[in-house]
Amino acid sequence: MIKVREYEGVKIIRMGRTIAGKVLYPVHCFYYQGTLIDTGCYSCQREFSQLMGEYPVERVVLTHAHEDHCGNVWFFNRKNIPVYMDAEGIPYVRAPQRLKMELYRKITWATPPAGEVEALLGEVLLGDIHLKAISTPGHSPEHLCFFEPDRRYLFAGDLFLGSRQRLLMRGERFWESLKSLKTVLALKPDVLFCSFNGALEGAAEKLQEKILYWEETAEKVLRLSEEGLTPEEIDRRLFTGRSLISIVSGGSFSTLNLINSILTRD
Repeated sequence: MIKVREYEGVKIIRMGRTIAGKVLYPVHCFYYQGTLIDTGCYSCQREFSQLMGEYPVERVVLTHAHEDHCGNVWFFNRKNIPVYMDAEGIPYVRAPQRLKMELYRKITWATPPAGEVEALLGEVLLGDIHLKAISTPGHSPEHLCFFEPDRRYLFAGDLFLGSRQRLLMRGERFWESLKSLKTVLALKPDVLFCSFNGALEGAAEKLQEKILYWEETAEKVLRLSEEGLTPEEIDRRLFTGRSLISIVSGGSFSTLNLINSILTRD
């Protein structure tokens, strides 16, 4: 399934594999001034390929190397359209088996074909506009956000996801993500383009809300740990029930991952 809407000059492309008419887990990519930010998932490759035939894409930039963001790099390679990302993510796009995808990820987004990408250095020129690449590790080491200062647009990849996000993937780094959130908040963005939610107005307020929620959560987790509770006991104390994605993913997405990441300081 692919649906497109427009917000103030940005085409918002929502996609995802469907079962019984319902999207399993949506992901968004964004087309702005000749540039595509992320390429979505390979599970939607046929519809995506048809749609991209309508857009004069000059370049592609990737926020990171996860399969729901780099799934269609192959299409632009065939068209000889350059694709850029942080150098640290390039090996995963060239050899997707490095992602070590669990079964639920393969079902939801599909394993992408290998693709070729170039290292992104600094800014992307969109005519007279500069799209600034901001290093925002945490969700993944190579994660980038892209900031357009004239309209104060922030293309945030998977940095935000929600103001009260309580699920983390295995391997995510809580404290790095928190620092990255503060980095982009300092830019004072007005509109946040999120890979999960699409376009969100009041970007700075939403970022601040998430920062406060995570700081409060971290304080509680650390206090309970000092009292002698195990991560599993803290999880049961702070969070009731398990979300569907946590169950389906076998704990790859979970509140316990959030707690363990808070307790792991580099």
